[in-house]
Amino acid sequence: MTPWLQGTSRDLSRQRPELTIFLSRDRRDTEKKVCPPERKAHAVDENLVLYEEWELEACVDGALLAAQMDLVNMLPFTYQQLGVFKHKLDEFYPQGYPESLIQHLGYFFLELTPADIHKWNVTSLETVKALLQVSKGQKRDGQVAALIARYEAGGGQLDKATLDTLATFSPTYLCFLSPEQLGSVQPSVLWAARPQHLEACRPPQMHVLYPRAHAAFQNVSGSEYFAKIKPYLGEALGSVFGGKATLTAPWGLWQPLTIAEVQNLLGPNLVGLKAEEENSPVREWILRQRQDDLDSLGLGLHGGIPNGYLVMDLSFREALSGAARLLGPGPVLTATPTLLLALTLK
Repeated sequence: MTPWLQGTSRDLSRQRPELTIFLSRDRRDTEKKVCPPERKAHAVDENLVLYEEWELEACVDGALLAAQMDLVNMLPFTYQQLGVFKHKLDEFYPQGYPESLIQHLGYFFLELTPADIHKWNVTSLETVKALLQVSKGQKRDGQVAALIARYEAGGGQLDKATLDTLATFSPTYLCFLSPEQLGSVQPSVLWAARPQHLEACRPPQMHVLYPRAHAAFQNVSGSEYFAKIKPYLGEALGSVFGGKATLTAPWGLWQPLTIAEVQNLLGPNLVGLKAEEENSPVREWILRQRQDDLDSLGLGLHGGIPNGYLVMDLSFREALSGAARLLGPGPVLTATPTLLLALTLK
């Protein structure tokens, strides 16, 4: 054997024992360790705080943790130790925690995921209130939404105090509330809601949210109003026009919208405006638009403010029911004085 090859062979032989030691250590780390008999836990107490994670895994039973969950919350366990406890409980309750344990979770609730919570059956409002209390300021919006979903799925009804507490969280839970409960949510919740929070809401829920959102946003400017109301309004108007049904959305929802905003709001359903031309509230909305702007839509809508006239409208909505309608553009505009004052522009 050549000298350089002999040297290589000797080098490899020197490395082989070290490699063997490394593999042996790796195998030991992957093996499940056995609890020493003297370390077996029979109670949740301060001694467990000193256990290493592998000892907790090997020496603590899920049944013990479930029975003494109140003590788990009282002792200063690390996040890593709490993670071991969660693993033990998940193994013991693979189908989800029973309500007898959920009632005593306390701050351990913060260790759980929305997927964990969706396995539960929750029937106690007091349990919901307790878990909401420990979740305040903890950025657990997904967990809170899952908790409300499970409580509502079991037929539970939230009281006003609980709805007020929910107002302090991100409104990810909105679509889990019943229409009756949505009627009691605080206006601040509607202000905080984003389009993604409303995606799962069903039509009966949205029918409650539309007028409540309008009331909450009624004092803001037109452009800001449109941006805020659109998530509550857009799909409903589109589906109504698409189904060729009579539009029943309140007049107050239409009143501030411009031609461009309605065009953007309805998208491909814009053609439905023609079929609703004589129906309220589309008719009232048309009366407030300039005819040349309506003509730009290419739908053949009539009844707008004739070109060349300026409308000074001080009490349009109140006067509308007793006022004469404008049927089309023309050189002379006639209407009751309470409806509008027209001035010829020169």
